[in-house]
Amino acid sequence: MSKQEGLIKSWSKLLIKFFVLTFSWILMGAPSFASQNTEGIQVYQKNVHLSPEHKQKLADDIIRYRNADNLWDVLREEFSLSHYEQSYAVQVKIEWLMNNQDYLLRSASRAAPYLYYILQQVKKRHLPAELVLLPIVESGYNPFSVSNMGASGIWQLMPDTATGLGVKHDWWYDGRRDVIASTRAALNYLAYLQSFFEGNWLLAIAAYNTGEGNVLAAIKRNIRDGRDTDFWSLPVAQQTRDYVPSLLALAVIISRPDKYPVYLPPVRNAPYLAQVDVGTQINLKYAAILAGISHHKLMQLNPGFKGPSTSTRGPYKLVLPIENVEQFTENLARSPLNHQINWIHYIVKSGDSLASISKKFSTTLTDIRKMNHLSKSSIRPGTNLLIPHIGGAQTTDTDEDTIPTQELVAFNEDNVKAEARMIANKLRKVEDIVPIIRTVKSSGKYTLQPGDTIYMVRSKDTLEKIANHFHIKNSALRAVNQLHGKMLTPGKQLIIPTHSTTITQFETTMSPIKKLRPGDTIYMVRRGDTIEKIARKFRTTAPAIRISNLIDNSSLSEGERLVIPTHMHG
Repeated sequence: MSKQEGLIKSWSKLLIKFFVLTFSWILMGAPSFASQNTEGIQVYQKNVHLSPEHKQKLADDIIRYRNADNLWDVLREEFSLSHYEQSYAVQVKIEWLMNNQDYLLRSASRAAPYLYYILQQVKKRHLPAELVLLPIVESGYNPFSVSNMGASGIWQLMPDTATGLGVKHDWWYDGRRDVIASTRAALNYLAYLQSFFEGNWLLAIAAYNTGEGNVLAAIKRNIRDGRDTDFWSLPVAQQTRDYVPSLLALAVIISRPDKYPVYLPPVRNAPYLAQVDVGTQINLKYAAILAGISHHKLMQLNPGFKGPSTSTRGPYKLVLPIENVEQFTENLARSPLNHQINWIHYIVKSGDSLASISKKFSTTLTDIRKMNHLSKSSIRPGTNLLIPHIGGAQTTDTDEDTIPTQELVAFNEDNVKAEARMIANKLRKVEDIVPIIRTVKSSGKYTLQPGDTIYMVRSKDTLEKIANHFHIKNSALRAVNQLHGKMLTPGKQLIIPTHSTTITQFETTMSPIKKLRPGDTIYMVRRGDTIEKIARKFRTTAPAIRISNLIDNSSLSEGERLVIPTHMHG
């Protein structure tokens, strides 16, 4: 590297840090109840009961979400860049995308929960709306995507770039995979690049792919050789020459549905997600139970967490669908436990000592010895230790391989069962914690099985009517749900043991609303299920299920619960 190149690189890094600090100071001071017009996501503080004001605000958000327009229609009206549709390079990419519409469908389905948030963040910075499509080019909107070079997340941030942008990355949490954190960082970087190249967005987008230093070097080479310095004339790498036209081709296809007909699953132009600040570390499987969603779905919405729990030192914010926020916060606030991880499971490595381990996990030698019945200070590599956790881990490790994720085990199964039973005993209304007690194995109680259905009682329902409808015995329905009387309360949820029975086909009306309504069912996915197969079983359509649950076949997992909009007539 020449002295001049070294100065350019150092200068660029200083500019990035200055810009990020300044831009963050101006824009990132989001209030606890952020406006959906600026942030695109609400933040609810701590594990407390929602106030009446917040509950009303949440109800308004849910209604607005259900009635919102299609975001794709809004997005195409927001586009502002020249798309160079007649360019040969753009036409090549358009042809590829039209021949690979399954790739577009998968990317759009993965993007659906986040599109509204990302569009609001783009508009907040006065950036071109086309940037909302950039993660399709980068990763297909897959937050778990990792490149051969080590870039990660939907924006494919490299470790050094992420660190320079203030994105946290340790063995508990990778902010590059966190869609909320990485989006803010990536858009700040793109805004910096736009300023760096004096408003030339094609150069800025190219620099996002290859680095501003490489683009600047290509510009200088063309100036020296007497050539044009627009993007199309620059001697950049072929990957970058393909990168910019790919984004432009996507914008062309979305802006011209009459000329380029493709199916994109509808996405509502309203907040689908909210963040809840738990205020402390929490086990993620337990959090999913409190929220009433599957662990798989919780991890899809919170991909930044790499272990079984949130980080010891934060962030403590969980991303949830807005329709699950009230259930989560109410259950969390009612819990008699503090939800902290009481211990973690650590496998001793070469070079470890009890002193270094106790420092790493902010505990004491005495506590480690006492919990593991150790009489000596020496420990062998491979030894399994239970580490009492009482605070943040004092570690500066940033390498993912320093402490492999699979070596961290929090809240063993017995502890989860015990905690759920304690909550069940503390709450007065069993219906308030159905998502908890239905997913916990305990002696003498029926366990929800893959293929079972959860049915919400409606007015005028009787046990006989429900049993006949699902072709099961009245006695089985009573036994499974521990019912003793004949009276049923509208809105009560019943387990229907349909995993081993033939489910009758319902008359249905297709509804895109994900809220469970009287007469709807919750179906637990079993091995071999596809969305199309489930749709045929309930006489509805695959798009209705996809839209209601924001999923595709690739994201189905055994045991996951799906809302099936099967409002019965009768």
